[in-house]
Amino acid sequence: MSKFDQRATLIIHRPRNPVMLYGAILFLIICILAEIVARSSFVQEHIPYQAYGTNHTQLELQLNNLDNYIRKNGVPDCFIFGSSQAFREVDAVAFSQAFSTASGEQVVCYNFGVTGSQVWTTSILNKFLIQKYQPRLVVIGTSFLDYTEGRELQIDERFKENDWLKYQTGQFTLGGWLTENSYAWRVLTLFSYAAPFGMHYEEVWHEARKWDGIIHETGFALASGRLDVGEPADPGFVKNFTLEMGNFGISESNLAALHETITFSQQEGAQVLLAEMVYHPDLLELKDGKGNPRIDQTRMLTFIETVNARLNTIAANHSITFMEFDPNLPFSNEHWFDLYHLNRDGAAVFSQWLGEQAAQIIDILPPNSSEGN
Repeated sequence: MSKFDQRATLIIHRPRNPVMLYGAILFLIICILAEIVARSSFVQEHIPYQAYGTNHTQLELQLNNLDNYIRKNGVPDCFIFGSSQAFREVDAVAFSQAFSTASGEQVVCYNFGVTGSQVWTTSILNKFLIQKYQPRLVVIGTSFLDYTEGRELQIDERFKENDWLKYQTGQFTLGGWLTENSYAWRVLTLFSYAAPFGMHYEEVWHEARKWDGIIHETGFALASGRLDVGEPADPGFVKNFTLEMGNFGISESNLAALHETITFSQQEGAQVLLAEMVYHPDLLELKDGKGNPRIDQTRMLTFIETVNARLNTIAANHSITFMEFDPNLPFSNEHWFDLYHLNRDGAAVFSQWLGEQAAQIIDILPPNSSEGN
């Protein structure tokens, strides 16, 4: 028989040990059922929000809030970034209206301020949001409080090591893919947040419910508490503030992150405004009950001047403006949430001023992405 007369026969044998195959099939079936259950209205109505693995309640509520906003209103063409100062002090609607009235350029803004954040960590969030939504205008709210020694020591590894954030910025991770695509995985992630509370899930729900009625649909904080200006600062507050200031050194990592955020925003085609957020004058002259100074005011003022000079240099290097707030803005004692933040009434005053000033500073905005298509 020649080699051309040979025939090949395919014979399929059942696996000698089918346990692993059956196990894989069973696992797949369980995953599919879990996903169906997790997507059901019953489960979705009993979770406070979609979890993305950061275990930062206000941040993840912001992500959920932004998704809801976009479903209802479309993608905003302006984002406001920063810490709790930006979150509480820039009313996205008031800013947009003032900017549009003064410039004739219509913009729709969303405030993605994150409580307790710092420039270094939130720059990761900023990057993926800017890349994903391609805003025309990026407002970065900041102040000397973002560049203290204490901030230098508070790098939050939850952001740096988060699989979902890595996935959003182009690095494939299995955990990131599952978080992006699987409701069941998000539910499991949410349950994992109960670990610090002894696995009492109701505590996770309670932490989320604290924010009910506080985050506006545009991401801005709605709390209207008022500072009792006549009372001496709480000793615990003064202690924490003193630790934040340290020996009045400057956080170089946060300044570098600011430079990186501005660079990326401009590379993605956005106009950028760097805006100083407001703080109460009493923050610079904290005193005890007897009126004695509790912090070196001279060193504090020198530190602020040094930080603002660095911010002006960074802005100039990017051909943008660092807009320092006007100390003559008409704030009253009724306008403050605490020594760090305005309340919603004070934010209305500040946001209108900021929008009007921004209209005078910012060049013509790039066209909407829909207009460019």
